[in-house]
Amino acid sequence: MKTKKEKRAGRILSNNCFIIGLLFRASPLYGVSIIVEAVRHNLVNFLEQTICVYLILDVIETGKPYRTVLYVVGLFLLLDIAAAAVSNLYEQRTKLKCLPIVQKKLKEMLYEKAGRVDISCYDNVEYYNDFMLSVSEADRAVNRSEQLLRMCFGGVTVLLCYGTFFAVQDMVSILFVLASFGLRTLFSNFLNRWRYIIRQTENPLERKREYVKRIFYLRQYAKELRLNKEASRSMHEEFDRINEELYLLHKKMGRKSFWLDFTAKYLMSDFALDIIYVLYLILKAVLGGMLSLGGVVVLYNSAANLRRGFGTMADIGPYAIETGLYVEKIRSFLEKESAIINIKSCEIPGGAGELECRGVSFGYQKDALILKNINLKIRAKEKAALVGYNGAGKTTLIKLLLRLYDPTEGAIFLDGVDIRNYDVAEYRRYIGVVFQDFQLFAAAVAENIVMDRLTKGYETAALAAVRKSGFLEKLQTLPNGLNQELTKEFYEDGVELSGGEEQKLAVARAFYKEAGVVFLDEPSSALDPLAEYRLNRAMKEVAREKTLLSISHRLSTTRDADIIYVLENGRITEQGTHAELLSRGGVYAAMWEVQAGRYA
Repeated sequence: MKTKKEKRAGRILSNNCFIIGLLFRASPLYGVSIIVEAVRHNLVNFLEQTICVYLILDVIETGKPYRTVLYVVGLFLLLDIAAAAVSNLYEQRTKLKCLPIVQKKLKEMLYEKAGRVDISCYDNVEYYNDFMLSVSEADRAVNRSEQLLRMCFGGVTVLLCYGTFFAVQDMVSILFVLASFGLRTLFSNFLNRWRYIIRQTENPLERKREYVKRIFYLRQYAKELRLNKEASRSMHEEFDRINEELYLLHKKMGRKSFWLDFTAKYLMSDFALDIIYVLYLILKAVLGGMLSLGGVVVLYNSAANLRRGFGTMADIGPYAIETGLYVEKIRSFLEKESAIINIKSCEIPGGAGELECRGVSFGYQKDALILKNINLKIRAKEKAALVGYNGAGKTTLIKLLLRLYDPTEGAIFLDGVDIRNYDVAEYRRYIGVVFQDFQLFAAAVAENIVMDRLTKGYETAALAAVRKSGFLEKLQTLPNGLNQELTKEFYEDGVELSGGEEQKLAVARAFYKEAGVVFLDEPSSALDPLAEYRLNRAMKEVAREKTLLSISHRLSTTRDADIIYVLENGRITEQGTHAELLSRGGVYAAMWEVQAGRYA
């Protein structure tokens, strides 16, 4: 059985293989080019800085004709020109073309996963931190995989070239380089682990600082900040406080980083080799007469390069460990299993369906139930309404009916079949929904309605949807019609809609979708009374052959429902028609009486 340490080492190796494998799968040309460039760069350096210099000094010391020097210099000049051309081709063409492809591939994987993970993950602060870190580190992880390849193949090339040269010239010199190898590796490992701890510690603070920063440049906060100067000052103070915490954190943890870096890069590297090794070469040349002046020069210069090679090899382990730790966040996110199990054992029914909750209870935390023993039935083509005060759990129930969450207790049925037996994606496509906190995207009107690729002939259905939702009048004023871009996020001529116009467009999504069941969560909250009346009429017309569940505080939208459920403190306390509930004088009747003046 593997020990915990062995499992951890195996996972780190697996993480590095994962990110390098992704690089090669996304762009094999880029992967091969990185290796070729790493070998070329170090091989040319060896030939120019060691072999060329050694041959020139040998010609001078042995008294050979100087034209030999010219031949050597000319040969290496041609080699240098060819190497420069290869390097320029890599940097200016291959890398610029292929690197974005690899980065795009990883981000697509992350975004695709983000679109599939359970919505409950967004309620988890630790998950959200990991997700934000994964996205922010995606490009860096790709860059680190490139650097790791360069280090591995470049380091091996240096060791083979300079190691062979030193073995021929002076074996003892290799021992001086090796002397710092183990110690530098040890302290570099400590340093990289410490840097990772710093990054993990500062990440929550960085996320808070980024949130405060966004508040000051996002449009939706602009009015609030200008009308509430205290809030603006409070945000400034919070920003200053976070920066102060980061400053103290870096100050506290930076001392250890400095000493680890100083020890690894100077005491165990430059000091040990530059000073001690030079003394050894001088003593061997002067006292022993075993080295010529040219030999001393070449060995010393080559020792610096050999030291660099050993240093690169020494850094590979710590660098791979640090890379593996960052990639672990990405892989953990990508490998996260969904709690929503997709069974796919039953086919989605055609047309309007019957929805039923049997003993459904739910809480975001198991010890704090929001919904308790919910029992309701909405028959096929029935128009139902769900009413209640704020915080009663109405939107949460909609999320359960959409299977964004699974109930803690009980079950939900569609046409008598537990919805857990349907394919999740198909079940959600079967339902049209407008959330209370709907979002419009910085995209064309048509894309905000269709919410999918625009296929041939979509215009007819899209225009019918905006006509039913009441958005057609606004659409006719837009210069580009269905192709009009919304918001000024990317386009100067983008259109900003009012709250009511946005809501009409969101409702058009539900009308566009060929759904058997429709959920409307506060569909008219931002509409004026006339627009609300028109929308109610349109909904009745559109939903005639559909099952409809509407949530609203404005009871004018619920009075004509076939059945009304009253949700109070997570329980259904009343149910019946509008007239039946008024006659009972309960919560619904009290809510109606408060609003009655509007609808009398």
